[in-house]
Amino acid sequence: MEPNIGAGETSGHRWHEIKNLPENWCDLCRDDLRAVHQQWSEDRDLLKGETKVKEFQEELALQWAIETGIIERLYKLERGVTVQIAQAGLAALGRFHAQGKITTDIRNLITDQREALEMVMDIVGGSRDLSSSYIKELHQLLTRSQKFCEAEDSSGKRIEVNLQKGDWKKLPNNPRRPDGSFHQYCPPERVQDQIDQLLKWHQEHQKHPDTCAEVEAAWLHHRFTQIHPFQDGNGRVARTLTGAVFLKAKYLVLVIRDAEHRELYLDALEAADADSDNLKPLVDLFADIQVKDLNTAIESLRKLRGEPIIGVAESLAERVRRRKKVSQEQTADVMNHLIQVAITQLDAAKNKLEYAFREQEVTVEAEIKYDNDDKTNKYYWWSWQIIDAAKTYRYFADLKRPRRWVSLSLSIPEIEPKWEKSHFVLSLHAVGRAADLHAATMFLTSPLDQLDYGEGADSRRWQNNVVSEHPFLFAAETGSPEKIEKRFLDWLETNIQIGLDKWGERL
Repeated sequence: MEPNIGAGETSGHRWHEIKNLPENWCDLCRDDLRAVHQQWSEDRDLLKGETKVKEFQEELALQWAIETGIIERLYKLERGVTVQIAQAGLAALGRFHAQGKITTDIRNLITDQREALEMVMDIVGGSRDLSSSYIKELHQLLTRSQKFCEAEDSSGKRIEVNLQKGDWKKLPNNPRRPDGSFHQYCPPERVQDQIDQLLKWHQEHQKHPDTCAEVEAAWLHHRFTQIHPFQDGNGRVARTLTGAVFLKAKYLVLVIRDAEHRELYLDALEAADADSDNLKPLVDLFADIQVKDLNTAIESLRKLRGEPIIGVAESLAERVRRRKKVSQEQTADVMNHLIQVAITQLDAAKNKLEYAFREQEVTVEAEIKYDNDDKTNKYYWWSWQIIDAAKTYRYFADLKRPRRWVSLSLSIPEIEPKWEKSHFVLSLHAVGRAADLHAATMFLTSPLDQLDYGEGADSRRWQNNVVSEHPFLFAAETGSPEKIEKRFLDWLETNIQIGLDKWGERL
């Protein structure tokens, strides 16, 4: 319940009517997410019973219920306690409360938020449509145990006021920024017509067969927060609606984790505020979270032992059948093209480095190598480092299938011996058992002592520093080559800079 923006007051962001999906929305869809989702669906179908799947989904749902309150600063919880609660289940909240690990307010808020996610299943199952009345009910449930919210009086002082639950705001709620300006949301008198427009477009999107969950979820989330229809709790409602979109499309509930995602999440929302067509940061964040959580789910199924799998032979036969369907030639073409793109970018970085060092009258030895640049068999180089990087991202790197790599070796003879040469490596390889999912990772590696010197050595005594914050995932068979290259270039340029910075830190 913030003051309206009057004369003499500055606005950091002026409200605009919500807009439909950007014209280029198809370009925002993530083929790698589709491939991981397909693998998850097929692995899940191999289980005779869904007990393990439901246990994983319930743990994720409870994580969501905890994190959605943390990210909104309703309460604080240590990371360890969050994990313990998620693993123990909702029924164990009373025990954690009795042990003094959570307060009564926290217990009640988490319970309300978990129940709100359960309410979403009415939308997922089709028993209810998303409507104004449904959103109001959702807000009422999410804020059931919240009595007050912060507001600002006429003098600019922060005060607590009673929270109005389950109804649109009556007064403007434009928060003041640290610089004194205001972020303007939809005025109260326009809330209903903007919500009506939002729901109308959302229904139209659902009828479109090509609408991808990550784009629709990002669009719905941002446009809802742009309206900001409630006095407080808008972020919680938006994240619940986002969960509904993914669950209806048979994905996992989207858990935006405070420690991992908060800054990226807020930055992505601000980018969309500045340009409503710029949903890419939010789409990519949502897709990255889904890919990581789906891979975790896939790995948890893979590690099951003694579970009622429908025949090992049947499972393996199905894997072989799906792999044969994927065009090996097309996969090779995409990988070869990406390697050439990487060679070009690394060569440009190499030239800039050599020039910069030469200007300072320092010699840098830089050389680009790749798996088949001469008759030496280098195809299997960097196997340990690739596997180590894959473990960081919690997926299985299948090195038995075709792969490629390119490296930029770097050393400064004046200050380091030759054997300490660093190798900045890009690897392209298959992921898990998916027929059509591949990954690119980047790492900086070098021997720990002279005895291990030898480029491409498989020794575990090499130090390995994973450069890329997340792998670049691509589906060679189903993805558009142009889209793959564009995404790859963005990812590559960022990680080349990060890698060179890390190399500089070693010197």
